[in-house]
Amino acid sequence: MNNPTTWKYIFQIKAVINWIESLALLFADRWIRELIGEKPLTNPEYLQLFVVLVFVIGIGYWWVSQDISRNREIVKLGAYAQYSVFGVLAYQTLIGNVHPLYLIPGVIDLTFAILFSIFLYSYAQNKPALE
Repeated sequence: MNNPTTWKYIFQIKAVINWIESLALLFADRWIRELIGEKPLTNPEYLQLFVVLVFVIGIGYWWVSQDISRNREIVKLGAYAQYSVFGVLAYQTLIGNVHPLYLIPGVIDLTFAILFSIFLYSYAQNKPALE
């Protein structure tokens, strides 16, 4: 999968997903929690910190999409972050601390983490094809 245009769109899609998720959590977290019967957060500042980080990482993905031959470190960091988000959400779902609905964005992150790992592997195997 060494098509630069495909990778450009994958990174752009993930950037937009990050921005939408962050805005949705920022403005609708209380409503989402009420809808699924969860208690409101006692420390909303942690959600706000998370939302800001998700938004900023989306900016990084957009930068990568503008020139996929550069910014490999952003892709690596993003893949690690997405694997971590999935791991935390899966664990918290398994032990019953969060509603299974929260696993949906985790699965989306896992999917993109795998795609980004494939991108990094492809780049390492065939660097000139992406430049």
